[in-house]
Parts: sequence; C-alpha cells; structure tokens
Amino acid sequence: MRDSQFKYGRCRAAAVTVDITPPENMYHRMWGAALHDQAAGVHQPLEVNLLWLKSSATAAVDADVLLLSVDHCLFWAADLEPIKQSLSAATGLDPEQIVIYFTHTHAAGLMDSSRAEIPGGELIAPYLAEIGEKMSISAATLADSLEEMWLTTSNGHCSLAQNRDYWDKASNSFVCGYNPHGAADSTVMVIRLCDLEGNVKTVLVNYGCHPTTLAWDNQLISPDYVGPMRRTLRQALGEIPVVFIQGASGDVGPREGFVGDVAVAVRNGQQLGLAALEALAAMPVEPAEFSYDGAVVSGATIGTWSYKPFLSEQIKSMSRFESMQASFDLEYRSDLGTREQTQQELDALLSTGVDANGGADAARDQRALVERLQRKLTRFRGLEEGECFHYQLRAWRIGDVCLLAFNGEMYNMLQLDLRAAFPALALMVGTLADGSTCWYLPNRESYGKGLYQEDASIIACGGLEQLRDATIAMLNTTGQQ
Repeated sequence: MRDSQFKYGRCRAAAVTVDITPPENMYHRMWGAALHDQAAGVHQPLEVNLLWLKSSATAAVDADVLLLSVDHCLFWAADLEPIKQSLSAATGLDPEQIVIYFTHTHAAGLMDSSRAEIPGGELIAPYLAEIGEKMSISAATLADSLEEMWLTTSNGHCSLAQNRDYWDKASNSFVCGYNPHGAADSTVMVIRLCDLEGNVKTVLVNYGCHPTTLAWDNQLISPDYVGPMRRTLRQALGEIPVVFIQGASGDVGPREGFVGDVAVAVRNGQQLGLAALEALAAMPVEPAEFSYDGAVVSGATIGTWSYKPFLSEQIKSMSRFESMQASFDLEYRSDLGTREQTQQELDALLSTGVDANGGADAARDQRALVERLQRKLTRFRGLEEGECFHYQLRAWRIGDVCLLAFNGEMYNMLQLDLRAAFPALALMVGTLADGSTCWYLPNRESYGKGLYQEDASIIACGGLEQLRDATIAMLNTTGQQ
C-alpha cells in the first residue's frame, strides 16, 4: 500500500521575481467609497512572479506554459492584450501558452488607461507599458535558465478565508461582509519546485480568499495579504520566487477586512504564510514513494513505512506534460439592461449634484454610485455579440499535478467540487486568469438574493455549474482521472 498524501510531477522549470511597484502618486482609487484618487505612498512593493514550465527533455511531447502572478486586481482586456502580445514576441510562445494570473489585490489601484483625465490617471498608460516591457525581458531570460525539477504538492489548511455573503437584518438585504454562519474552503495547495539536488527553487501557493483586507480608508499601494505571505515564506526559505495563484474566492474573503490599517494585512498574510510553511514542512525531503513495509513485533506490533526511490516507469509517468483546452458558450443574463440605459442613469446622477446638507457621507455615496455605473458600462464594453459568452478553458497536467486557468471570479464551490471529483490529482484551481471578462460566476443558489456578486455578473444562473461540468468532462475525456 502507498500513501497518496503527496502528488508529484517532473519537468523543466525556471522562475524569476520582478518589481512592478507603481509611482507613489499613481491613480489609486479602487473602492466606490474612497474619497481619494491618488496614492499617498507604498506599503509594500508590488511584484510579478514568473514561472516557465516546459516538458522534460526525455518527454515524448514538447509542451510549455508560462505563468505570471501579477500584483494587481485585474487589467481590462484592452490593456492586457498588448502585454500578452509582448510576452509572446519575447518568448516565442503562443498567447494561449501564457497565463497572467492576478493576485487580485484591491489596494494597488484600478489600472484602467481610459481614466487618464483623473488625477494620477495620466501615469497609468506609461506604467502599463513599462511593466509590460519588464515582464517580457524577464520572461525571455527564463528560456536559458530552464532546468529539470521535481514538483511536490501538499495541502494545508488556513482559516483566513471566510464566507462574505452576510444577511443584514437592519436593511433586510445581503451585504458583502464577513458571515460567521457561512462555510469556506480552508485548503491551501502548495507546490514545491526543487532541482535534482534537492534545492528549493520556487514555491507556488494556491488559496481562495479575496484580498480585501485594505479598503477605502487605505491610501497606500499594497499587495494586501499576498505580500506579507510571500515575506513569511522567504524568511524561512530564502529569496526565491513565490507564485501566488488566487483560488475560487467569489464568495470568500478575510474575516478581518475592509479596513485602512496595513498592519491587519500583514497579520492576514502571516497567517496564510505560516499555513503554507506547515504544508511545506510535511513534504518529504526528496520526492519518493512512501509505502508500507510490513509488521515488526515489539511491545506492540508495529506497522512500518519507508520512502523508496521511484522506479523509472513511475518517473516517466510523472514526466507526462499535457495541455488541454475546452470551449463552450455561457448564456448572458436576460436582465442586464442596455448600455444606453446605463449611460442615461449615469448622466442623470452626475447632473443631480450632491446635497450640500448631506455632508461627507452624501459625497461619498454619490461617488460610489457613479463608480458602480461606470463599471457597469465597462462590463457592457466587454460583451461579445450575440446571446452568449464564449468561454475558453485551459489546463496543463504534469504527472499528477493539474494546473487550471479560469477567467473570472468563481464561487468557492468550484474548487470543492473539482477536487472531490478528482482525488487522485493535485488540482490547482486558478481564477482571474487573464483577468475577468466574464466577471462573477455565483452558484445557482445565490441568484435572486440581491447579492453584489450577482449584480456584478453578466452570466445567467447556472453558469458556474455548467463551467464545473465542462471542466470535469474535459479532464475525463483526456484520461485525467
């Protein structure tokens, strides 16, 4: 009998960390309730951690994927596409082989180049061009650094993420905030990448929790809890790249959040970092098979286990590198309204002005409502022609490790259901892959409740379940069970 706690893969890999901290006076307003436009400083640097994975030299099929973990909430498609094209030209990889995962910090500012007329907004386009060039140059250098590595996975647990669909009795409605009665997936998936001498070169952390520790009262550029999580790991492991991949976190966030105090973000990050370190500490020193040896008679009859080197056939299986794709249509909601109606609402709100007797609260509320309508217009700009959203799903399997790339913000249910369906695989459920052009995908039971996530969605009820089923079908069809 063998232990199935750890899963393994083997391929060539290389990773690097790049600083992408914006200017201190960058446009920063992300929250509707914020009263400031520009940042007042930097809490911690923003990073992009790049990881290039390539099939082993002995593999039958040559395959590549370049993963980027970027410390921003997301970029709109018009701003993201030039960066992907630059990365493609620099690396020789097709855009489909490149995935930009956003860590989803809400404290880095909304990098929308169309906001150039707002204070600090004139810095956005030059900043995006600069970091696109920096990422492309760094990605190109990775091709010469690829070396054979083992991927070892382990699951830990962290209670940072909590359900955030809370029923407010006073307003007789749901609000987006800590719900002590809800459930959340505590799984922290950690992938350790070591060279053949056993040196840890990179760590990948996959966890579902909205980085919304810092909110409207915060005026500092920050990676939120993700930065302190990386620092916690590096204090123990050295200055290695730490690739954070946001899990399915549409309905979960930190228990203590929506604050202006960066010390809370540090505590949240340390909590996750320590959980990831616990999972790393549980891993075997070297990849090997932990299997049962038999009984030894002592004061009690002891069942003994030991690590044994993998056989050549096992290593061959763990070196299998396969890319997968699936495409399907998700229906739009029938009650979205129109761009023209939304523009009329915005124009009416802007022409009304603020009641002078309302004070600061009235000004804050009006700015928030304006921001809501502006983002709704952004959703309309991204809609494809027709009645459906054409969804592209990508995945890569390396041995028993499967990396999934989901565009959008999915409810926590997605990762729970997928991992339950494939217990023999280490599934990295990565969301906000190349942004969120499909926006939120709540589960079926959450529609009709007046939740923020439904209001911010464009996909009809049942879309998340359809996505889950299509993912399971793709993995089954390609023999991934």
